[in-house]
Amino acid sequence: MAAEVRPFAQGASKVWTIPPGTDFLGSLARELSKSFDLCNRPDALADAIIYVPNRRSARALGLALFNTLGGGGTLLPPDIRALGDLEPDEPPPVAEASHAALAPVLPATKQLGVLAQLASVFYEREYGRRLPPAAAISSARELSRLLEQAALGEAPVAWTSLPSLVTQAELAVHWEDSTRFLSIITEMWPQWLKENNAADPFERRRQAAEAMAAAWRASPPVAPVIIAGSTGATPAGRQLMRAACDLPLGLVVLPGLDTALSDKARLSVEKSPSHPQHALVRTLRALGLSLADVEDWPADASPARNTARRKLVYEALAPADDTADWRETLEDLARESGTTPAGLARDALEGLSVIELPNEAAEADAAALLLRGALETAGSKAALVTPDAGLARRVSARLARWGLSVPPSAGQPLGRTQAGSLIALCARWAGDPADPVKLSAVLKHPFVRDRALGDLIDMHFLRGPRRWASLDDLASFIEAPRENKRHQSFTVDQQAAAGAFVRRLASLVREAGSDFSAAETIRIDDGVMRIAVLAGAISETPLPWAGEDGAGASTLLQRLNEMGEWLAPVTPMELAELVETECASLTLSLGEPEHPRLSIWGPLEARLQSAHLIVLAGLNEDVWPEKTAPDSFLPRRFREPLGLPDPDQRLGLSAHDFAQLACSPRVVMLHAARRDDAPAVASRWVWRLRTLVKGALPDAGASILSGEHGELPAWVHEMQSDGIGALAEDFKAEPRPTRRPSGWPKRMSVTRIDRLQRDPYSIWAEDVLGLRVLDPMNGPVQANLRGTAVHKAIERFEDEPGPKTPDVLLDLLGQELRKSGEPETDWLGRQAIWQDVAAWFDGWRQGRDVSGGLHLEIDGEVEYEIAGQPFVLSAQADRIEIGANGQITIVDFKTGNAPSDPMVLSGFDQQMPLQALIAQKGGFKGVAAAPVAALEYVEFKGKPVARQIGRGKSEELTPEKMSARAEAGLQKLIAAYRGPGAAFASAPRVQFVKYDYGFNLLARRAEWTSDTSDGEDVYD
Repeated sequence: MAAEVRPFAQGASKVWTIPPGTDFLGSLARELSKSFDLCNRPDALADAIIYVPNRRSARALGLALFNTLGGGGTLLPPDIRALGDLEPDEPPPVAEASHAALAPVLPATKQLGVLAQLASVFYEREYGRRLPPAAAISSARELSRLLEQAALGEAPVAWTSLPSLVTQAELAVHWEDSTRFLSIITEMWPQWLKENNAADPFERRRQAAEAMAAAWRASPPVAPVIIAGSTGATPAGRQLMRAACDLPLGLVVLPGLDTALSDKARLSVEKSPSHPQHALVRTLRALGLSLADVEDWPADASPARNTARRKLVYEALAPADDTADWRETLEDLARESGTTPAGLARDALEGLSVIELPNEAAEADAAALLLRGALETAGSKAALVTPDAGLARRVSARLARWGLSVPPSAGQPLGRTQAGSLIALCARWAGDPADPVKLSAVLKHPFVRDRALGDLIDMHFLRGPRRWASLDDLASFIEAPRENKRHQSFTVDQQAAAGAFVRRLASLVREAGSDFSAAETIRIDDGVMRIAVLAGAISETPLPWAGEDGAGASTLLQRLNEMGEWLAPVTPMELAELVETECASLTLSLGEPEHPRLSIWGPLEARLQSAHLIVLAGLNEDVWPEKTAPDSFLPRRFREPLGLPDPDQRLGLSAHDFAQLACSPRVVMLHAARRDDAPAVASRWVWRLRTLVKGALPDAGASILSGEHGELPAWVHEMQSDGIGALAEDFKAEPRPTRRPSGWPKRMSVTRIDRLQRDPYSIWAEDVLGLRVLDPMNGPVQANLRGTAVHKAIERFEDEPGPKTPDVLLDLLGQELRKSGEPETDWLGRQAIWQDVAAWFDGWRQGRDVSGGLHLEIDGEVEYEIAGQPFVLSAQADRIEIGANGQITIVDFKTGNAPSDPMVLSGFDQQMPLQALIAQKGGFKGVAAAPVAALEYVEFKGKPVARQIGRGKSEELTPEKMSARAEAGLQKLIAAYRGPGAAFASAPRVQFVKYDYGFNLLARRAEWTSDTSDGEDVYD
């Protein structure tokens, strides 16, 4: 019997298979330990060579061999190497290359650079135009992918037949252009390799394997040579397998070969690249073997095999054409097992659950719950396997909230690390070092020195429109004295420290040579070196080069430097985009310690791995299996005539990985009903499995498929809804805070009195919470800044000596608006309008009676005692005119629309009446108490107009009556907010609110009222 035959026995087969659902590496290690008596001869395998698919498998096999010693003793391990199965990140085996006099292999990044250069040369030769570097690199990646696929074919690709195929085929014009573009890899690339004595990295793998095989034939190793876990999907792998089979102690151990395939099924599998057995069957054919020549791995070294599960999974993954008669197939499978279709399905589904979750967030929570639940069983190990890196990160984050550190084995893109993000930020910053957004982003990075000073300039100097061209200009702007110190939010010392800090930054940028703002183009290799110097200069020593991410950042710069040697100079923006693209494509492990019992793997990392519980997540179409990428330059129908492998072969390998995992004793398969906020389709493998189960168990299939985890969706819903509905029945989302300091408010300006009526919550947020609204960076000139500029121009016009003509006012308006940050283009576009406004203003001012005096931008205040405590009302009047009769006229300039008389009468626009009150009481500095004759608005805009409040319209709108009413309202308002039950509501009278004061999001208005959209301003 096959079970009595053991590997390495006299006359035993050279090719074996370990069935799916088995601890592959454990079984392999146990049998090797038994065959070579490692417990008594720990050095028996010291000279052996064992090839496994990847480095993770190599590490796991070494540990499994040590574990066979029972946790003690000494082991001289074999040489365990990574073979690489369609894994572009795995380099050609070093040992093999050492046996061949091969040309030096071309690094992957240098290959991309050369291909990008060749693409640029082709584009300029064919079209007479420069190909943008980003497009050149994108084309190079596609060409590299095609070269890789060509190296995986059974025979050399017949590129010479491509022109005849193009001629014979009726193609769209763009396909003809694309196939002509392939002359880069059919002619230009081989010629370049020959001229530069370099080896194609993909072809080099095959050559290294051939050299190793030749060395083995010339001098056969006396120690075992084992190739385990490889499907033989690559020519290099099959070459080594053939050579190993000819060695005295050579052995090939295939993963999950279905030795029960009939001749008909085997032929069908050979024709179906997407079948999980396709690569294995092709490997056997390449080795000149049949299924009968393959032995099953000794059963006593493996746990009990779930034959029914294996049969059902294989049938679910069979080609669609072969599953058309699935009812008959179920009968045949059941007959072979001596049972009924229902019995076969029940046996197969024991330990298997298939669960649908509402969305990917719920799927991540479900996976996290399953992993966390595995820890409740002593010694139990669980693993999540998913190709969706985002889902893996979600699960890792959810576990971290429970105090479990389980990093995804696939690592993360360099751009998501601290060092990588700083390099990318510096690349953007170098394009314009004085840009406030880029500067702020860099200075807030955790690696950067003096972050407190970075926060200081962010808060106080970078906001609003940009008013500087360089870092030196910014330093001068910061250090310039402020004329309006009353509203200054920083101290003199802070101002000096911020200015000195920016000047130090400017010096660092100059020393690094990393100011690219004036450069039209820059060489990539030169640019990245300057960016590296800049990143190091602004960071704490030894950052950003320390740690795993620092090493990754160094690798990134090395890659870009190699690539840049072959590319034309790029613009600073293109360089930044290139850095960001490479940061996203370079994946690295941060060296975080693995959890002893929980793991998160990608399908490649999961090869040959095992756990007590396997969670397969992301089982949605186009996620797992991943959608086959289309060819950018080659019609698919050309592949077979050229000898290129079918793209579906990768799908077949993915199906094989899935089948290996799905046959584990305890498996939970998860998929989402919606992904990316759109309906999603379950993986074809899940659909076929459900179809088979439904056919075998028409009445109980759904419940059987849920298995022991049928309540998992309910658990997830309970976890996600935890706390929802737990609030008191009378709870309201609308905030109505009441806490404030004793005696608040002690003083308030007339404009804030109006705000206190319109939006008390905004006043509370500023005065009690100490918050203030920050203007956006690089934004347009805000209305308040434009108004301040206009007021300042009018003040200078009146105060400065010289002629008082419209041209002088126009010049002053231009100066002040430019200072406020208004772009020159905006000023030039509106200059004619401002000229008309200046002429109108000149005529208006000449008719004013200021014989008694004129005061501009004058401060005033008046004191009260309200509710037993003092209160100060303050104001700043734009213009106070004293006529010949001693009476006062107060003028307020508006760059927008002035309040209407009805609004003033309503009591919600009391700025002018309250200023009249202060004037009547003699509160303005240098202005004696006197009757107020008029309150006048001047709308200083495209169509200027001057309007006195209430003139000839209402007896209630005389200055005397308005100020009396305003005084009474003021005292009542302040007394109310000093009372114990006063609440600060958010815009309680929304019809009187002109705009969002900046705190609608804090008040979460969108959650409890319909007058805002996502908390944004919708006020007219």
